[in-house]
Amino acid sequence: MRASLARGLLGVALTLATTSARAEPPAPAPAPAARPAGRAEPSAGDLATARNALREGLALRDKGDLAGALARFNTAYDLVQTPVTGFELGKAHMLLGHVLQAHELFKRVVRMPPAMEESQRSAAAREEAERLSADLEPRIPSLQIHVKLPPEATCAVQIDDEPIALAGPTTPRAVEPGKHVIVAKAGDGPEERVSIEIGEGETKEVHLAPQWIKPAAPALPPGSQIVYLRQTNPLVFVGFGIASVGLLLTIVSGVTAVNEASSAKSLCGEEYCSRDVREGEIKVAHRWGIATIVSGAVTIGFTALGIYGARTPINEKVVTGVRPYIGGTTMGLEGRF
Repeated sequence: MRASLARGLLGVALTLATTSARAEPPAPAPAPAARPAGRAEPSAGDLATARNALREGLALRDKGDLAGALARFNTAYDLVQTPVTGFELGKAHMLLGHVLQAHELFKRVVRMPPAMEESQRSAAAREEAERLSADLEPRIPSLQIHVKLPPEATCAVQIDDEPIALAGPTTPRAVEPGKHVIVAKAGDGPEERVSIEIGEGETKEVHLAPQWIKPAAPALPPGSQIVYLRQTNPLVFVGFGIASVGLLLTIVSGVTAVNEASSAKSLCGEEYCSRDVREGEIKVAHRWGIATIVSGAVTIGFTALGIYGARTPINEKVVTGVRPYIGGTTMGLEGRF
């Protein structure tokens, strides 16, 4: 409740400053207004400086010096953020043609929580800010940034030296009316620069296709070197593991096929074999023979895979650094791996 009362007293003080036409001894500084979370409470010096800056800004604006008025309103708003200081700063930006900045300031004024005993001036500033923000919104220009890149390439884009975050192939960006310079750089490739002029309420397309050059590896720290650690290729374990199982199956199926064939031969004569033997032992022997061939092929194939893996180990790049050290009673080498 005290913070709301303080905010109302500050609004009254700022109102008196804007309407006073003759120099009068400054009234005692009112209690500080409520500040947004994360901002320190204004001191007596902040309040007095903000009042003077607001008064000077209004005088400069009446004389037609909008740039000078903008600077003074900035000072007042930075020190004490109230609907009055925010509105006057936004109005100065609007008169200078900065519709985007003015719109954002007016929206901030509207979002400021009203004080319990808010002055008429603060309430009027809030209402006027809401009206002007709605009027300015359709006047804000917009750029549609289209960036064409190779797969997996990255790109940094700036508008008037301000980095922007890309949102896919097309990125919309609200800007102020006037001339803008868009710069795109992909990796270590050359910069692509595009200049564009845009008016109030316009939307313009900007197409960028910067040349992609993969960035060079960063320089090693002093005293460091690259070491490649040889690791066993996982194909060794896969190849020889399955080949071992295949070899076992080949042996089992081969022995079984030979036994079935011998059994069939002992049951058949030299020129005749009964149907039961042909449908029984001989057919089983043929099946085990096929299984032997298949498992043998699997064994050979995965053995070759294991040999290939053994000949192509994985090299892992590691940066190491070693440097000498001297302690109170010890000396030696220290490093990182």
